[in-house]
Amino acid sequence: MNPGAIFFDTNFHFHDGESGEKLFVVLGSSKGVSVVAKTTSQSYGKGIAYGCQPDDRFHNFYLPVHSCYLKKNTWICLNEFYELKQSELLQKRFSGVVNHICDLTPQITRELQDCSLLSEDISIRQELVVNLCLVDPHSDKTTPVC
Repeated sequence: MNPGAIFFDTNFHFHDGESGEKLFVVLGSSKGVSVVAKTTSQSYGKGIAYGCQPDDRFHNFYLPVHSCYLKKNTWICLNEFYELKQSELLQKRFSGVVNHICDLTPQITRELQDCSLLSEDISIRQELVVNLCLVDPHSDKTTPVC
């Protein structure tokens, strides 16, 4: 799964054990695992300036409405990261549980990756995966070598 790809999962499994509908963004993939961040359209206590919001109560990256076909203002939550098995994601895509929504531009994807690496909540392993998959912001392709 390419960095910057946004997916909709009708059965996303949250860290608290609950499941539900959720958009998520791929930050990087390596050795069969994708590091992703969930999104929210709830603005509570979050800034509305485009991009990295490290000083908000919860670290996030803000995308205004219509960025990458998003129908609402969207905050990518960078205070919680998920490691998803690529084989399970592929199965969920084939069964229609997970659907591709759009791909962020290379420039936005790289800004998001850089912002995620500033988070105090990213693990060393997750940081390594994201670093392996950094997108060239000046490229016309979002697929890095990783």
